[in-house]
Amino acid sequence: MRGPIMAMAGVAVLAAALVLGCSGSGEKPATDPKPKPAEKAGKTEADKHQVLMQFEDFTRATLVDGGEVTLKSLRGKVVLLDLFGTWCPPCRRSIPILVSLYARFHAKGLEVVGLAYEQTKEPQEASMRVKAFCEEFKIPYVLALGPDEVWPEITRKLNAEGAIPTLLFVDRQGVVRYMFQGLEPGEEEVLSQRLEKLLAEPAPPTE
Repeated sequence: MRGPIMAMAGVAVLAAALVLGCSGSGEKPATDPKPKPAEKAGKTEADKHQVLMQFEDFTRATLVDGGEVTLKSLRGKVVLLDLFGTWCPPCRRSIPILVSLYARFHAKGLEVVGLAYEQTKEPQEASMRVKAFCEEFKIPYVLALGPDEVWPEITRKLNAEGAIPTLLFVDRQGVVRYMFQGLEPGEEEVLSQRLEKLLAEPAPPTE
């Protein structure tokens, strides 16, 4: 069973064929790194309390229904950030998994936020596509347009490839603890284990 991407072990690509399928299309992140083979990291002792990074450049995103979501407003929750595109077949296949995880863990403190990277530079058109996508898959969690700052930051700090879907697990303290790039059938249990671990950790003190 493959584990999350380790800070010192490089990027672990889960289901490489799915990842490669959506790294060469759509509006790219600023760095647009090309997909390349990556060693798959197994579960290690470091996985017991993995700390990857904290966001500094990325702080907020515009919701497709209006308004915005901020990382500060999500502090105290466990957050699963899904970097996806409605045009991406592997992303579409991953959505039922995320919907299922949200249903299982939302009452325990999980929030899922989808950050959409669309094949258009027009925010209104992108929002319309994501809204239709939400209705098609009956997505219960919030969806936002993916900010440009996300990809350069995770590329710089995590050596992340510009491939979607990319899942970032953020703990109650606002720290990115795990990252997965690509999903395949059967990965839901792996994701569930990571979420259960993070949800069992105490919330930060109220400011």
